Amino acid sequence: MNKPSASIVLVFSILAILGRPAACAARMPEGVPLASLYEFIPGQPRIIPDGTGGAIITWADRRSGSWDAYVQRVDAGGAVQWNPNGVRICPETHGQQSPQIVSDGARGAIITWADSRGGEYDVYARRVNANGAVQWASGGVAVCSEPHSQQSPQIASDGAGGAIIVWVDYRRGNYDIFAQRVSGAGAVRWAPNGAAVCAEPHDQRYPEIISDGGGGAIITWVDNRGGSYDVYTQRLNPAGAVKWAADGTGICTGLQNQVSPQLTSDGAGGAFIAWVDDRNGDWDIYAQRISAGGAVQWPPNGVGMCAVILDQVSPRLASDAAGGAIVTWADRRSGTWDIYAQRVNAVGAALWARDGIGVCRATQDQFTPQIAPDGAGGAIIAWMDSRGGNNDIFAQRVGASGRVQWMENGATVCFERHDQRYPQIASDGARGAIITWVDFRAGKYDVYAQRMGAGGVNRWTANGVAICSKAQSRETH
Repeated sequence: MNKPSASIVLVFSILAILGRPAACAARMPEGVPLASLYEFIPGQPRIIPDGTGGAIITWADRRSGSWDAYVQRVDAGGAVQWNPNGVRICPETHGQQSPQIVSDGARGAIITWADSRGGEYDVYARRVNANGAVQWASGGVAVCSEPHSQQSPQIASDGAGGAIIVWVDYRRGNYDIFAQRVSGAGAVRWAPNGAAVCAEPHDQRYPEIISDGGGGAIITWVDNRGGSYDVYTQRLNPAGAVKWAADGTGICTGLQNQVSPQLTSDGAGGAFIAWVDDRNGDWDIYAQRISAGGAVQWPPNGVGMCAVILDQVSPRLASDAAGGAIVTWADRRSGTWDIYAQRVNAVGAALWARDGIGVCRATQDQFTPQIAPDGAGGAIIAWMDSRGGNNDIFAQRVGASGRVQWMENGATVCFERHDQRYPQIASDGARGAIITWVDFRAGKYDVYAQRMGAGGVNRWTANGVAICSKAQSRETH
């Protein structure tokens, strides 16, 4: 079979589910942005805590004419710490896209990305230390350069200064899931070009990964081996061997389609997984817990977090630090898109109002929620909000009891002119959060960030600190 070109792979990454044959087609919810279900934004920023109240942010931009990956650290007071407009991660002249980031455990970070230097996409990684010095080989460590397309890398800590990276791989003529471990010194630890997580002879896409707390990782993905899209998962040990059923354990294999899985640790070596599910004729949110041994803990095919009328999409999860999880999503029950959330305990019982609490029910639409734990059993949720006539960034803190802590319908993170999009969030370690986004206030997309204190007050400059405002720092309209 001929290999797909890099550009075709990128397009297929977005459209594969939406454009598949009618026999297993999933509906597109009315009015929902594409990114709400299938995010593939080449330069979208990602953020992690830096361990001292600040954050490390990575993104891709086109200031050089092609996509390049950059990284910046911002301290607890909102001052950028490294090169103005970021440290370039890879000097290669070909594109580096979709960077993902994880802490190295020493106030630095490991970043992975999809790289087109070989003509098709491969997966590379590089480390940056706490001072902003880039480590490892100058062009990055080849995580997988097998001569077929690899895309959509995701990353988790290995707990020993390195990382485990998972991606979608086309080497066998269909899309499979592979993974690789990279040490803190930049050495690949598993088989060259990665260990197979799932190589079942149908397509597996959209992997997500977390640490298992024991040097390995738990991975979830969307899988069409059954003729419709289902959710599967697998655990890898520190040596890269699978610990659960070959080719993965089915989290939800029911009728219709299950897509967009997300996961968080259960604190006991297993995971909570939430997804979007159309078993009821519209999109709903379901969840399941899987133990460290690979046994599903709740009823087969999951527990409904929200199954009200119309669509619920874009689930995100955070641990509640008490053996359960908090799930947030975008919800259209009112006719416009709002933000809702639910807390679920270790046995799958909902702890807040049935079908979730309203985090934001302001006029117009609210999309793409992101979540971080607040360190007190609750969570801080950020989203993209169109109540002002363009897209802005708002956030809300929800306590362990399900009561919102800040002003009704959320505190303003950025209400600047023009659009602010695609928020990402990380805890600040003081019951607040740092939020980053892409910002069009200057007529081009730049990267900004804001710190929200535990009481919902902006801690930095009004409307955010510029992380990168270099010309052509993002794609233009």
